[in-house]
This record gives sequence, C-alpha cells and structure tokens, in this order.
Amino acid sequence: METMKFPFSDAPNTACFTCCHVLEENKPILYVSHDEDEYWQFLCGGNHKEEDVRVVSLASILRIDETRTRFPLSKNQENKNRPCKSAVFHW
Repeated sequence: METMKFPFSDAPNTACFTCCHVLEENKPILYVSHDEDEYWQFLCGGNHKEEDVRVVSLASILRIDETRTRFPLSKNQENKNRPCKSAVFHW
C-alpha cells in the first residue's frame, strides 16, 4: 500500500487552532486561515468565544476532514470560506 504524501509544507505535528464545534460536535470545517504569524485555523464558520478554541495537530485535522487533501495549501496570509463540507475551497 502506497503512503500518501502529507499535503502541508508544515510538519504533521504542527499545532493549529480549531473550535469545539468541529472537534466535539462534528461540524464541518467551513473556514480555513493561514495567518501572517503562520498559524493555521480550521473553523466551522460560526461565532466563537475564547473558550471554544482547541489546539490540535495538522495531522489530526486531516483525520477530522479528509477534504483538506483536495486543495493546494499556501504559506501566504489567506482566509477561505466554503458554504458546506462538500464544496471545494478555491485558492
């Protein structure tokens, strides 16, 4: 069985932010951001409070939402939204 190449230029254990809605309520990731400080965010697209933040690895984001492998990831300061999980992020 061939091993798939990790689609991020950052290491699989790189810390990133998500929200309790994605991690604990299985809501889809509808907002992705790679900030100027190089932090990744994978959020549900809703409103959040500070206590909603969760820190996970990039590898765990791929386990949560395998569609991350379907678009080229940039190291630039970018924010992208999509209307639903089946939609494609346009980069």
